[in-house]
Amino acid sequence: MMTTIVNRLSFIAILCIMAAVTCIGLVNGVMGENPYITVNPVETKSIGDMIILSGETNLEEGTRLFITLEKAGCNSGTVVIRGNNTENRWVAPIDSWGIKPGEYLVNVTEVKGYNLIKTEHIYGDVNANTPLVLTGTFLGSDTSIPVKGQEHAFITLDPIPDKKTGDLFLITGKTNLSVGTDIIWEVRPTILDTGIEISGNPDLSGIMANSQVTRETGINRVSLALNTYVFNPDEYNVSVSTIEGEIFGTDMKTGPVSDFKIFTLKNESPSETKTKS
Repeated sequence: MMTTIVNRLSFIAILCIMAAVTCIGLVNGVMGENPYITVNPVETKSIGDMIILSGETNLEEGTRLFITLEKAGCNSGTVVIRGNNTENRWVAPIDSWGIKPGEYLVNVTEVKGYNLIKTEHIYGDVNANTPLVLTGTFLGSDTSIPVKGQEHAFITLDPIPDKKTGDLFLITGKTNLSVGTDIIWEVRPTILDTGIEISGNPDLSGIMANSQVTRETGINRVSLALNTYVFNPDEYNVSVSTIEGEIFGTDMKTGPVSDFKIFTLKNESPSETKTKS
């Protein structure tokens, strides 16, 4: 399990559960060439956009990368995917709804592994960065709002159509919870909810993430950017819920306000990045 711990005001912390994901190492480029990562320039974005970060690398297919928006309290993870005969590539979607307008630096770093207790990454020396300008009106909150006292609260996720591996898209939903309320997401194979015993070395994958309720006209919003390059083809349960206890504390658990949706991720090896909403 890859666990990313950030402060409680962070917009999103990806906890990638890459359980027994099988990746065939593919070394593209010239043998003996120094490892590198590049980040493609990002045009100015508006709050509400899904930001697609991308770049090239000669790191092996399946190498894990850690991505941060410096001073935005936003981080994510992705993996190197197969490119052409000379370079591999990577992509990562970022949901901008909870980020403040401003100038940021996108940092991409190779992940070599984890410490012994699986709480921190061990980073490699291969990294790159590029500036990002985000304009518009802040739709989040500087203060984390407790769910206590929010009577008759609800979260309703929008339906999720079936997807193909390589799709980058936003999971969205509506809520009457206050802006700034902490929420937690889990995307996991539905077989884990059936009680069927899992044995051997199954190709199971999923993520957990935290975010906050953001503002939208008429009713508030929950959203999560999903990068299906880090998933195996499977049927997935997407759940979102409020949090009880201190976020990232030992007493943290899912709260009573929740919803879920099911979608199927089908196998495809796209030749280029696809973006869907």
